[in-house]
Amino acid sequence: MAMFGGCPQWVGELAVRVCAIAEDPELLAEASMRAGWSLAVTTRHEESLGFLVPVAQSMVERAPQLALGALGTAATPAYNAGSLFYRAELRRIAELVPEQPDEVDRIWLRAGTEPFTDREWALPELRRCVAEAPEDSLAHLAELGAAAWILDETQLAVRLLGQAMDHLHRAPTAGGNAVVAQALALALFDSGAWSAARSTAQEAYRVAVEVGSDNAAVGSPILQGTLLALHGDASGARELIGTAVAGVDLSCSPSLFVRSCHALALAALAEGDHLAAYRQLRAVFSRDFHPAPVHYHASYYYLGDLAAAAVRAGHEDDARAVLEVAVRSLGWLRSARLEVVVNRACALLSGLDQAEQHFRAALADPAGDLWPFERALVRLEFGEWLRRHRRVTEARTELSAALGIFERLDARPWTERAASELRAAGVPTTRTETAGRTADLTPQQLEIARAAAAGLTNREIGAKLLLSPRTVGFHLHKIFPKLGITTRTQLHDALGDAQRAG
Repeated sequence: MAMFGGCPQWVGELAVRVCAIAEDPELLAEASMRAGWSLAVTTRHEESLGFLVPVAQSMVERAPQLALGALGTAATPAYNAGSLFYRAELRRIAELVPEQPDEVDRIWLRAGTEPFTDREWALPELRRCVAEAPEDSLAHLAELGAAAWILDETQLAVRLLGQAMDHLHRAPTAGGNAVVAQALALALFDSGAWSAARSTAQEAYRVAVEVGSDNAAVGSPILQGTLLALHGDASGARELIGTAVAGVDLSCSPSLFVRSCHALALAALAEGDHLAAYRQLRAVFSRDFHPAPVHYHASYYYLGDLAAAAVRAGHEDDARAVLEVAVRSLGWLRSARLEVVVNRACALLSGLDQAEQHFRAALADPAGDLWPFERALVRLEFGEWLRRHRRVTEARTELSAALGIFERLDARPWTERAASELRAAGVPTTRTETAGRTADLTPQQLEIARAAAAGLTNREIGAKLLLSPRTVGFHLHKIFPKLGITTRTQLHDALGDAQRAG
């Protein structure tokens, strides 16, 4: 119950006590598996695998379902560590385990360790298990939801992980789980549900800090920083991410490292610093003669942003070298989402004769609309390309579609860019941001203002938003002139409709 409740420290303590008094090998193995799980939700990935791999190996014949459970648990730290050795080791042991009545762990293992090469096998198995698995099983919902996210079945991931969170919120013995909440937040972000992603990431962080789930305690603020950057608050994004990763060795957690690089690149892009953005994005691939992804799964999703920054920073040749190796590595069994990403990158780095072909390929599959921000970037860049080639009527169509998505997401820097391009194409645009005096507040400033208007102290606001009380005070000092007020007591009236809507 402590494990389902997401309390790793408690689980670890109980597992150690069992190991001290138990003699039965199977019971010892199960306790070791729980101990491995208690470390799997931290950044101590290799220590976790040090518990889980021997359990799986030793239980293959004696207790194959337990062995498969240990392998499924081990898939999470193996993913976060990105280790080729451990991924291969888990798959080797899995091949020794005969088919079991419950195969959910195997699906998560294969999707999590080889999300591209095993996609053809894992996707139908995932759908079969979703149809057959009981909807009240937290473990099944969480693992199948994670597998769906890895395989770019984003809507399914949102549904399954959302059901898991509902289950946790209802259960009197659980109440919260930072790992599930963080996974749901990532899926919501990918789907374009950014407000829900932010609130879910905040919940994940609060629980993670309370129970010692430090992987989510770092990862959730990175996601929140990503959202701040996308909304145009570059300085707030850098501050939040810097605080989250301070003292953390991200070289041991490449999944977190590449996500932090992407978030910082978006902050640079929000300020128009394309060279800084390129340097951050280039760091998610090695500097070898054949550039390899720093993380075998996450790195590939930033190829489009890498290409876009490279074009504006003058590093096209270097980016092409990365892209060529990446395309060969991915092969042709790509998800609809990766088709958008890869074709976008190819369009930006191709010559005139191939660019349009890749832009249209990136927009060909209607399923690409399931990832609205990534799709809108393609439309924006295609519209820019069309306008430069004097195909203004076509450009207006693409730019208008991109602008509509950016406005809905409140991606302010990209909204301004699309609006500027539309004006250059002869279409007048008007500012569509929040009306009234709150229009000049960043999303973070608006949240601080609402919290202060609700009566929270600077310390309470800081605890909620991962900021120091001094930083909250600094933001309020900037907020008051924008709202035309001088004291905290005036905040409620100054916010008006925005406060009531919040």
